[in-house]
Amino acid sequence: MSGARARARRAARSVRPVYWLLGLHGVSSFCYGMVLPYTSIFLSEQPGLGTGGVALYYAASGVANMTVALVLALGWMRPPRVALGVAGNALSAVGYLVLPAVSSLPQAALAAVAVGAGQGCFLAAVIPIVSSLVSESETRRIFALRYQVLNATFALGSLAAGVLTTLLTSAILPYLFVVCALGYLPIAAALLLTRGVSEAGRAARRAERAAAGDDGSPMPMMLLLRATIGVVVFEVVAALFAFAQFESTAPLVAYRLMDVGLSWIPALIALNVAVVVFAQPAMTRILERRGDAFGLRIAVGLWVAGYAVVGITMLAGPFALAGLLAYAILFGLGECAYSCSFYPWMISKVPDSELTRITALTNGMMGIGLFAGPPIGIALVGSGSAALVWFSLAALCAAAMLGTVRGGTRRMGKVPAAHGAR
Repeated sequence: MSGARARARRAARSVRPVYWLLGLHGVSSFCYGMVLPYTSIFLSEQPGLGTGGVALYYAASGVANMTVALVLALGWMRPPRVALGVAGNALSAVGYLVLPAVSSLPQAALAAVAVGAGQGCFLAAVIPIVSSLVSESETRRIFALRYQVLNATFALGSLAAGVLTTLLTSAILPYLFVVCALGYLPIAAALLLTRGVSEAGRAARRAERAAAGDDGSPMPMMLLLRATIGVVVFEVVAALFAFAQFESTAPLVAYRLMDVGLSWIPALIALNVAVVVFAQPAMTRILERRGDAFGLRIAVGLWVAGYAVVGITMLAGPFALAGLLAYAILFGLGECAYSCSFYPWMISKVPDSELTRITALTNGMMGIGLFAGPPIGIALVGSGSAALVWFSLAALCAAAMLGTVRGGTRRMGKVPAAHGAR
């Protein structure tokens, strides 16, 4: 028995820090998935809040997230990455821990600020930390694995919450928020435990930059933007014409204009998540020998194809539902190509010392796109034609994103290592 325990301990020690980090990130994603579908419902039913409280909560959370992104991107604060990530997890934990007790609009706003700022801090820190734990040749596979893990655990968390609320009624919701708060503790511990390995990786890269003549001084904001403008714009348009449309427009047009029952909406999401989880390894292998920008073009092509397929099936009425299912599959395959290509593409544009700033900036741009994207879909749905909605989205997605990737690849290279040399 003791021999088995010893072998288990040796096996645990042999697991690379990056896998511990991703695994515990998955734990927090599972707990987050338990509350996200129910946050607005819970808040709307609280005395003193209602739908106005829900609107205030999401607005305050978004503003806090964007404020953190702006402060970090402009370089006004340059905290250590691990400290930034741990602080972000602590803020989010506090926000979700107090959420069940909020009973007024100011309290809801304070909880939202804690959650939004916490997410902004953590997301700006975790990408550079993951990058520092692996070699450059492994980045595509690791970021693909991260996306796969987070999708799977988030979906499982939502499913678990659905089962619990069915068995125990909505009275269980306050306790789910407590579980979500506790779920941020393991990932905070993982960040602390991997600090030594992360710092060693960063030190090796600093030595390489010093040998190349880089004095390590911060990049001017305009130089950072010039190097990464394609990355930043792509993230905005991907949120506008892909992710926001899948989350908001697709369910709306399916229900209102395609006569698809409500029961099919969760099925579409489940199908999409299944595609991401099971197809990600194959997509990563297919793209690993090609450039990151090529992978993004494949992602955009799959998203456009998804819109076009469901639009075409709308012209052949009996196949509309099949087209919608095909869209969920194609969108998921596009996500697989995106997940193993976007962050490696972003990382290739700037020195390691600037990854926190550019990650904060791109996360902020994704937030803007997700906020501004739904009105585009809603306006298209107002046309009353499902085919027009899908073909319009195909055209907008193709024009905006393919042009961005092509332009970013043609005009930009990695910032010179000696950006700080005088």
